[in-house]
Amino acid sequence: MKKILSLSIMLALIVVLVDAAPNPNKDLIIHLPFEGDGKDVKDVSPNKFKGEVAGKAKSVEGVVGKALEFNEGAAKFDPLDFDPEIDGMTIEFWFKPSQEIKCPGRIDLLYRKNGGGRPHITFCRGGVIFGHYFATQAVELEVRIEEDTFKKQWYYYVATQTKKEAVVYIDGKVNGRSDAGGDIRIDFAAFGMSVAENSGGGTFFKGAVDELKIWSVAFTDDEVEKAMEAALAVEPYHRLATKWAAIKSD
Repeated sequence: MKKILSLSIMLALIVVLVDAAPNPNKDLIIHLPFEGDGKDVKDVSPNKFKGEVAGKAKSVEGVVGKALEFNEGAAKFDPLDFDPEIDGMTIEFWFKPSQEIKCPGRIDLLYRKNGGGRPHITFCRGGVIFGHYFATQAVELEVRIEEDTFKKQWYYYVATQTKKEAVVYIDGKVNGRSDAGGDIRIDFAAFGMSVAENSGGGTFFKGAVDELKIWSVAFTDDEVEKAMEAALAVEPYHRLATKWAAIKSD
């Protein structure tokens, strides 16, 4: 009898954990794997948003399959047709600068296609080497990332936001956080989205981007770590530590 009860409890916990995990069919707003020939950009989420590559970009080897390397180019999306009233948000992607970032001027890694608004992810703004700029319905805020050097190597970036706080992770580890205290504001639904440049200002990010995803839920620490491991485990029998060392030294 005790064994039956223990088994029932274990099965119930599994169901709860599965239900609590981010659901690609329900929680995924956009997913850009950046596969293809570098001349277009496709969203493979259920929403199937249509984007275009403007300026110079080419297909290169990524962390998962191919990536898109920008050189005074960007991936542009018109306003994304989704309900922006969400209780949580996660933005995740991999990026690799073409050269070490030394702040010659502002660099926008993620912004809107048109107009102002938030969130945006930006290097070298107002004396901040790297910042995640987010907002509630009442106020605009920032998370200052602790890293002060970004070399020519792959980095895994995750930013989460709830009504209480925003947290930024670099390579699976917490790298900065800020109190939020209000409903989440995401302006991509109204102003579109631009990867590797702001809205026509020429603040180009020069480098590669891979596996960009935006979710309508906030990842936990464990989910961030698991998402990173899943990307690195492209070869099922390839040790994660070895794979990660190869990527970091590329």
